[in-house]
Amino acid sequence: MILLGRSLAVNLLPAFQDTLELISRRAGQPQRGLLTLDDRGKLMLQTVDGDGVLRHRLGADNLIAGLLYRHGRLDPVVRAHLQGGLSGDEHHATRALVACLKSRPVLQAMQRQISALLK
Repeated sequence: MILLGRSLAVNLLPAFQDTLELISRRAGQPQRGLLTLDDRGKLMLQTVDGDGVLRHRLGADNLIAGLLYRHGRLDPVVRAHLQGGLSGDEHHATRALVACLKSRPVLQAMQRQISALLK
């Protein structure tokens, strides 16, 4: 379960980054997401506007928690996909991760996060 969770996190950040760039460009407020490290060595997503001005800094831990957790607990749909990925081979696990990334709770959380970044 931990390995699948880490795989999800590794894939979730670039997916969020790409989605942010696409939606912000279509909204006429182009922002670029950059994965960097903060001064303590923790992963962070920084957003930069078209002029290169730093707009936001999001800790990766907080971003992942905001996308996968609801009320301090792993979202039930996310949990079901991750548990389903444990019961098969590598291809089954990969399909479970993709299903998790495309699940309604994760997409809705992305929408909320991106809307907040575009305000």
